[in-house]
Amino acid sequence: MLTIGELLEEKWEVRRFHRWYMHAAKAGLNSFVVKVPGEYFALDDDTQLIVEFADMHRLLRGIDLDVAQVTLFAL
Repeated sequence: MLTIGELLEEKWEVRRFHRWYMHAAKAGLNSFVVKVPGEYFALDDDTQLIVEFADMHRLLRGIDLDVAQVTLFAL
């Protein structure tokens, strides 16, 4: 997802996510599920969203952001 130089400049949370992503991608995963508490978005119930690795890559790179990616960032 990130080059070594970019990774060294990032916060520990981004580095941790990057390590997890690399392991998950090698295992064949291409998405993950995020639980969204209903009170955060004024929903009746909690919900779940499927997040594609490609969306996370664009979000971390600041490329081609759309409404879904901005919502994901807000979570």
